[in-house]
Amino acid sequence: MDASIDDELLTIARGAAQAGALILDDSVGAHISVTAKSELGDVVTDVDRRAEQTIRSYISARRPDDAITGEELDATGGDASRYRWSIDPLDGTSNFVTGIPYFGSSVAVQEAKSGHWIAGAVNAPVLRQEYYAQRGMGAWRVSRGSTAELTGPDPDARTVLFGTGFSYSSEMRATQFAQLPHYMQNFTDVRSVGSAALGLCMAADGSTSAFVETDLYEFDWAAGALIAEEAGLTVIRPDTHRGGIWAYPSHIPLTIPAT
Repeated sequence: MDASIDDELLTIARGAAQAGALILDDSVGAHISVTAKSELGDVVTDVDRRAEQTIRSYISARRPDDAITGEELDATGGDASRYRWSIDPLDGTSNFVTGIPYFGSSVAVQEAKSGHWIAGAVNAPVLRQEYYAQRGMGAWRVSRGSTAELTGPDPDARTVLFGTGFSYSSEMRATQFAQLPHYMQNFTDVRSVGSAALGLCMAADGSTSAFVETDLYEFDWAAGALIAEEAGLTVIRPDTHRGGIWAYPSHIPLTIPAT
């Protein structure tokens, strides 16, 4: 592991996520254009696209040879790139358009050959919180000027919250609802904040005790999964671009339901 390059990648990830988050923050309360996507409730705004272009420009100016994949725009770069960036410019779009503050920009970078995720950052502008992590170096949260290392859920906590999210597909939601009792036997309550990136970060900082969502795309979880992992949680990522993610501490083992 080249520490100097990894440090550089983390700095860029944080800067890119902040650049995207500034676009989101400036657009709160402004008139926005909303367009439906594939499923009822799955929407995209002009702000998503502007934030993604801003993030891409920030990365490309500093790492012109890296590949970039994102939620709204076509992939750039190719198989020869050593590093690949995975970005969600506005994770929690439904929250954004309805005035719920749980949304942000998510940026992560992967070493293409090994598949290792090197660095990631999630920036939630209205919450005034930034989460970031670097492979092998831990995870951190910056909240209103104060920085704290993240160590996951408290094993002695009396309130044990199960974090999750639900698909836009009604068929998939029905399956997710049916699986909830399977998970809830070790938890006291459930929380869904409408952003997989922030849901994973909340498990990392111990606000919840685990996070599971079974119908996501890579850009939804790329940064948050690394942050949860570096905070000490076990993280199971999907093998494909679309799939489920499980993040949980050692004192609350989860069994993945058979499909």
